Amino acid sequence: MKKFLLILPLLFLASGVFAQNQEPSSQRIVGNWYSNTNRTTKWFFTQDGKVYNYVNNIMKVMYKYSISHSCQNYSDNTAEFITLRDKDGDEFCFRINGINENKNGILSLTNLNNMQTLLFVNDENSKTIQ
Repeated sequence: MKKFLLILPLLFLASGVFAQNQEPSSQRIVGNWYSNTNRTTKWFFTQDGKVYNYVNNIMKVMYKYSISHSCQNYSDNTAEFITLRDKDGDEFCFRINGINENKNGILSLTNLNNMQTLLFVNDENSKTIQ
């Protein structure tokens, strides 16, 4: 019985620590993301489902975004996709490869239109990723 009473709090502690590291993608993506190859290009994701695209600190376009396990003809229960919708209702699909995994400051997406990988960093002054 004493062992059980000792193990029980450890299980709650471990599950609490694990849960903190499992922040949903919809929360991890919020903030500024700078293009890895051109730091004057920035995507700013908000908590209310909007992303603003800036070039040279001038807003070029605003999209509404959603994160789910499907986008247009793509669907995968083990992957996440981000759908961007412009004011005309046009949709753009990206597969999410990673969002700040292990706090590495990297957003990696695959544009499903041309299968090009897009890399962003959350620190404008960080080194370019190879």
